[in-house]
Amino acid sequence: MTTPVVVPTGAAVLRPFVEAGVFDAGEVQLCAAFARLKPGVSDEVLVALAVAARGPRRGHVCIDLADVSLLIVDGNDERTIGLPWPGVERWARALAESDLVAVPSGSLDEPIRPLVWDGHRLYLQRYFHDELTVAADLIERARPGPMDTPAVDGAALEATLDTLFGTDDPSGPDLQRRAARNALTRRFTVISGGPGTGKTRTIARLLAAARMLALGRGEVLDVALAAPTGKAASRMTDAVHLAVAEADDEGLIDPAVSAVLSETTATTLHRLLGAVPGSGFRRNRRNPLPHDLVIVDETSMVSLPLMARLLDALRPEAGLVLVGDPFQLASIEAGSVMSDIVGPGALPATGPDSAHAPLAGHVTELTTSHRFGSDSGIARLATAVRRGEVDVAMEILEHGTDGTRWIRDTDRVGVDEVLDELVTAAVEVVAAAEAGDAVAGLASMRRVKVLAATRHGQLGLYDWTRRIEDGIEQAFPSLRTGNRWYVGRPIIVTANDHPNRLSNGDVGLMIHRGDAASVVIPTAPEPRFLPAAQLDRIETWWAMTIHKSQGSEFPHAVVSLPSEASPILTRELLYTAVTRAQDLVTVVASESSIRAAIARPVSRASGLQERLWSIP
Repeated sequence: MTTPVVVPTGAAVLRPFVEAGVFDAGEVQLCAAFARLKPGVSDEVLVALAVAARGPRRGHVCIDLADVSLLIVDGNDERTIGLPWPGVERWARALAESDLVAVPSGSLDEPIRPLVWDGHRLYLQRYFHDELTVAADLIERARPGPMDTPAVDGAALEATLDTLFGTDDPSGPDLQRRAARNALTRRFTVISGGPGTGKTRTIARLLAAARMLALGRGEVLDVALAAPTGKAASRMTDAVHLAVAEADDEGLIDPAVSAVLSETTATTLHRLLGAVPGSGFRRNRRNPLPHDLVIVDETSMVSLPLMARLLDALRPEAGLVLVGDPFQLASIEAGSVMSDIVGPGALPATGPDSAHAPLAGHVTELTTSHRFGSDSGIARLATAVRRGEVDVAMEILEHGTDGTRWIRDTDRVGVDEVLDELVTAAVEVVAAAEAGDAVAGLASMRRVKVLAATRHGQLGLYDWTRRIEDGIEQAFPSLRTGNRWYVGRPIIVTANDHPNRLSNGDVGLMIHRGDAASVVIPTAPEPRFLPAAQLDRIETWWAMTIHKSQGSEFPHAVVSLPSEASPILTRELLYTAVTRAQDLVTVVASESSIRAAIARPVSRASGLQERLWSIP
């Protein structure tokens, strides 16, 4: 039972909002504290303070007062109808007149006050400062600087790119080659693209080019690879090593460079920056990172505050490459940094203004998918979802051809058929695990995977897991899936585990090996075995949330959506889920849920894109 929130007299203006579930104890206590510190503070400013504090918890960096009910309130909750929001004009006047509110001129030297009001956007001070910091740093890096005039001559650069990427086709530019060239000749560049478009291949080959050029100059290049999570860093490491091996097999890389790249590993941004629990980061402007080039993968998962800390720790002359898909799910914390940075930059310039924006020419979008053909059903469905083309997406699903299948959640026969496929694959996993065949077990457990939007409820993660395990017990009467260490149980790590060298999101399989239960972890070049008793924070992995699936891919992805009333349904969620599939995507959902998801893009209020793409 939820404990009722007590609203002190000083914050009484918040009572109807608390009763409607819009604000909770955190916002109430914050406002009550300022009411005590600043007697006479207006009700409008107290509501604004609560709004600004609530916004980042919903992913917003700032709040436009005209859209406050859309950004802060859950539209499906009838309790929020008719809430006494202040009128926008009166609200704006109160903010402009309050000494708790800074009205900035765009300077980072404005007096520190809890709120910042820029005329139509309301910020907490820290987020306003972070947004200005990120915008100012990226615009400065986009200007010509030391890295834009490298010591190597242009002929050496082009010859190296020709070796690693080939020459440009007369019919059009090689976008991977263009992205690599930008990264090698500019202090800041962005490589944007959907799944399977060659982002990792581009990273690996630009790394090879950078080191080969440095070797030619008799220099040693200090490079850092980073990602926002341990799992993303692990995937980046594996993918880069694979891409390097492929280029090495083709004889494209100098052996000395290949040896270095084969030992290069990615780390998390927090570890790169030297996170100190409770006290920030060791690396900052006064103690900068030593690296000449920093490449960040899965940038869509990076929050605004973390990007600000990274930029603060980079030396001015260091190169920065941001890589990711701006249409995937954004960071859990506040901000939509990748989307804001890419902005219109991935589109062809449509006029003289766009060509003169600060970041013009610094974004390269890779458009050709190698995971699935550009004309495949999966690709066409993903494109329709990304563009918000509801009817086109529904038509693709209705026809159910070329890699797409739709099962209505009320179709018991259809759902049972999907469940039979899942149980068949699960039985193969358990049989391989009991036989001690780690390779076969690991392969089988990845062949088909349920990607659920929610954990609870019908056709949520736990429901699918229960159904699959019931099927397993029917096939193996002596097996008890309630046993934590049952052989054949696929697991996913739920928190970074440094002693066991595991990251949040790593997966493994309980397997029969000797007299004790072991977990086999898929690692290159050989799987790694750990005693099961050493693992603590793990979950069963017959199904996973769509959020957890970012960066993964499966031959067959079963996408399971809740009812259309669920606020978690968004265009980015469905796009992320659909693009995890390589050969087949099965969507289990009602038509209304699919339509609701596609029609509801994530709306994260931010001023960053405007600051980066407005014309000077």
